[in-house]
Amino acid sequence: MKKTILFLLTYFIFTIAIKAQSVQLSLNPGYSTQSFYSMQNGETQNVSSENWDIAFSVGSMSSAIRINDGKGVRLHSYKLGDTTDWNNINAGSTANIGPALFNSETSWSTGAFDLHQTSQFDLGWGIYSMITHHVTGDSLYLIETINGNWKKLWMKKLASGTYTFRHANLDGSNDILVTIDKNNYNNKNFVYYSLDNNSIEDSEPVNTNWDMVFMKYIDLGMSYSVTGALINNNVEVAEANAADPSSYTNYSAHNFSSNINTIGYDRKSFQGTYTVDPNRCYFLRDMNQNIWRIVFT
Repeated sequence: MKKTILFLLTYFIFTIAIKAQSVQLSLNPGYSTQSFYSMQNGETQNVSSENWDIAFSVGSMSSAIRINDGKGVRLHSYKLGDTTDWNNINAGSTANIGPALFNSETSWSTGAFDLHQTSQFDLGWGIYSMITHHVTGDSLYLIETINGNWKKLWMKKLASGTYTFRHANLDGSNDILVTIDKNNYNNKNFVYYSLDNNSIEDSEPVNTNWDMVFMKYIDLGMSYSVTGALINNNVEVAEANAADPSSYTNYSAHNFSSNINTIGYDRKSFQGTYTVDPNRCYFLRDMNQNIWRIVFT
């Protein structure tokens, strides 16, 4: 497989002297890595995209749980019973799964596990208690890992900052109870977990040290995997079209959005080969309110 390289040209336009920089980023053969990028400091971390299945949010008020859907992880709700059915799940249960659940592509705070909320305190995978402030899991799931193995999964609880969950092979073997303490990762957005390796992966830079991440994710409109740039929390982007995007500076004429896929993947189109839109640029407002112009070449 060919080596995949992303090119971008950035300009710092919030000062009098315009500072230009040309950057190459590689996600390596098979898109085997994902790249975290800071407009101020360049690439801050290039890490494996293939060593995790599940990502747990670690913000103090967050309970979002995402999956590595862009790299083939597939999550399905178990429809035949509640959590008391754990021992009844077997290899034949995959014949009764519903549609796959995917992460939101516009917000980090809605993962595949957070869907199908039915009430104010239903968080998808569990119910929030106003008395204890705990989230208690009320759903079972079947998940196909990044390596193609099927597991049964129960997100049991989020209490006092600690996630507790259980996973096993469909035949009941390799039944494992896992705890992950948010407090060990309080300067990150997510902590990651591999079901096949039973390992916690600390795969993000400090959350104030990056503006966007280049990675594989599912585009919900087409329901297949794409490669694109997703922006960090507290970062905003405006899309602009101009005859000469490398010199266009009127960012105030465009609406900034916090949707994480505002840059996304559609800066390019496929016409036998991928062609980048020659008239498009983006303005990125970083956490320090600096404005940067981005042109993909």
